[in-house]
Amino acid sequence: MSRLFFFILIAGLVYLNYTVPKIEDHKAFLLTKLQQEYPLPVEMQEKIWKDIDYSNFLVCSFMKTKADSKMISSGYLKKVKLINTRWVDETKATLQKQLSSY
Repeated sequence: MSRLFFFILIAGLVYLNYTVPKIEDHKAFLLTKLQQEYPLPVEMQEKIWKDIDYSNFLVCSFMKTKADSKMISSGYLKKVKLINTRWVDETKATLQKQLSSY
């Protein structure tokens, strides 16, 4: 009985690890949120990704800011969810200012 329990536990962990969203999934999700009003040039996208850190915890993943480690998005079972809508709004405002200065 205990072997079956451990087998199911290990199989569940392997499945969760296999379905954890990768950094590309988080980036694509955040980019769709940021580009709802206007497309972003590649240079600005690269600038955004320099300030963001990706963390993988085997069964779930997170994107957070490097400066203050505020969570932006979480991922679990191939799904990414936005946690911090304020970050999206602030980033949009900053990018809009930069685009208008071009």
